Amino acid sequence: MSKMTPHKRAVAVTGTYTDRNGSEKKRYTTIGTLFRYDDGNMSLKIDAVPVGQGWNGFVSFYDLEDRKTGSETSTREPGQDLNDEIPF
Repeated sequence: MSKMTPHKRAVAVTGTYTDRNGSEKKRYTTIGTLFRYDDGNMSLKIDAVPVGQGWNGFVSFYDLEDRKTGSETSTREPGQDLNDEIPF
């Protein structure tokens, strides 16, 4: 079996809000992680499903990076079991 590693953040626009200056901004929600296998194939691990009128059905993928330092990070350890129980 191929090893998979986190590749990109899956992000959806889930609505809008008005900032302090009165400008309308998009509200983004990270909904999961795109993983890449050693053989080049990819899988999407979904952690949240956007619903409602604010979501247009599109998911965008962005580099995994720490927003404070700008360095790449991982949302999961490579090789971590993704079949673990969901704690709820």
